[in-house]
Amino acid sequence: MSVAAEKYGKSVIGSEMQITSFNKLGRDQFQIMLRGESDQITLIKESIRFFSLDLPAEIKEIFISYNEAPLFWIFESSLLNQIEEFMKFNFKGGAYAELHKQTKENYSRWATTKLKSEKEYYSTTTINFIERDVNKHNFFKMILKGIIFTYQSTYYNPSKALELFANTFELVNTLRLNEQTKSEIKYILKLYTGFVYLKESDNENASSAFKDALEVKPQGCTAKIYAALTEVNMGSVDLAAYYLKEVLSYDIQRLSIALKTNNVGMFNYFFKNAFIYNVFYYKDFAKAVDSIQIILNEYRPLEANLLEKCREDLEKIKKRKLDEYYDDEIIKTLAFADKIFQLYAKSKSTLLLAAYPEFKRKLNSIVDSIVFKIKDKFYKEVKESLNSFDLVIKDNLSAEKHLMEELENFKTKSKEILSNTINTVQNSFDSDAKAIEARIENLPNIDKYNPRISLANNMTYNTIIALVVFVIGGMSSYSNRFVDNTSEFNSLFAQVLVSGSKWGAISFLLGVIISLVITGVILLERFDIKSNLQKRLNLLRLEKESAIAELKEASRHKEKIMIESMTSSIQAHKKRVEETNEIRAVAEKERMNAANLKIEELTADLVKILA
Repeated sequence: MSVAAEKYGKSVIGSEMQITSFNKLGRDQFQIMLRGESDQITLIKESIRFFSLDLPAEIKEIFISYNEAPLFWIFESSLLNQIEEFMKFNFKGGAYAELHKQTKENYSRWATTKLKSEKEYYSTTTINFIERDVNKHNFFKMILKGIIFTYQSTYYNPSKALELFANTFELVNTLRLNEQTKSEIKYILKLYTGFVYLKESDNENASSAFKDALEVKPQGCTAKIYAALTEVNMGSVDLAAYYLKEVLSYDIQRLSIALKTNNVGMFNYFFKNAFIYNVFYYKDFAKAVDSIQIILNEYRPLEANLLEKCREDLEKIKKRKLDEYYDDEIIKTLAFADKIFQLYAKSKSTLLLAAYPEFKRKLNSIVDSIVFKIKDKFYKEVKESLNSFDLVIKDNLSAEKHLMEELENFKTKSKEILSNTINTVQNSFDSDAKAIEARIENLPNIDKYNPRISLANNMTYNTIIALVVFVIGGMSSYSNRFVDNTSEFNSLFAQVLVSGSKWGAISFLLGVIISLVITGVILLERFDIKSNLQKRLNLLRLEKESAIAELKEASRHKEKIMIESMTSSIQAHKKRVEETNEIRAVAEKERMNAANLKIEELTADLVKILA
């Protein structure tokens, strides 16, 4: 930490009255006493404690004091660890590793020694090792060199320091570092830039540098404190008050997180090392004592014993002897709260009093957890006592669901069976109908019923018979005569032809008539057969429709009986569920009323604490 009487160059210190009032404000509000020279070993130990805490990024900042700024680079911070990993990966080689090691060791000795001669020696040695490093991308050596140019009198060179910090800022942007690490390095570089300007009493440029730091890291409280300091020195007290108010809010936020996580070590560190305390180590802030007083009054409750009341409420909780309702989290929270109130219940610190709502919320969370556990226990007992009703309801609902599923399955299966049966009947009738239709279509192709074929056959037979009759008739006309000469033979032959033709023609005509009659008979017979087959076909269609109708009716009747039976069973289960629900509701109401009476009896005193 910086000395209490720290002074920046030519900064004008406020009046003695303001300083006295300012110091008194620190004592009254935060019990801050004037300090002598800071202990670097203590600072290093505190840094180890801080960096061992598992903190979210938004509250993981350690205050970098203007006077002790060189120490930051020997802290075991996560940032330094990441830088070391980066350098090991990118700057390999035994010679470089040894050079880097010697640079760090000599810088550490320079930063921690109090002796002027040793400071001169180690600063020179560190510079020598840095200049032996020819790697242009080693931003770490540039930072250390800039710090020595800022804080070592024999090397003091603000322009070179500013140049080194600016070059490092640009270099970091080009390196393969994760964005969070880059932002943290750039934030710190801007802080050191501001420190150089403070050395030169250049408040305007210092203010600009600290504002640049806040551009990189808006929640940076180190930058806010020094930005406020420069604004005070430039007469902008209102802007300074704005920064200081944010610093106080940040400290309260950190205490709140420690309370929420039940972390005593974290809470102790945040309270002991609050950022707002550092304001009272710089006399220049005395110029803004009235504004600071107003800020603190806004956060400080009128009642000064609020934390003591919280401790008393905690004792009331413990006296209730409700251990059987405590789980591990409640036990842990009670132990944490007990420890915190033992340490700080009588504190008059504005920081703790400003965090009173968080203390109250913590206490209320304990009460809420206990009340919840009590309610949970009794309500579970009520629920368990209603299990017999729930089992009956569950069984009936299950049976109802099962029956409904069976009913739906039956309907589906019944439709499938009916459809399959109808298809079978249709296929059977269709097969018979097709056979009859085929017979009807094939009748003309049957010789027996084909008039053309019959007529052709009859005419063939008729022709043959006519020829036979022609021969017989012709021969019978000369069978009793004898031929003596050629002329008689010719006459006889002519007579045979005439006689045969007559009888053949008569026979042929008779054959034609008979053939036509037979053909007509065949046509009539075929028509009669076709008519009979058509009647049979129509009858089959009627039989099919009748059979399908009978199947549908039988299926409907069977389905109706089954549905009525299942519906009756379903309604019986529903009625049983309704009756059981009514009985259960009455029993639940009675048992819940009894449970609530017991809960109220156990928690009445606890609930009063929530008020």
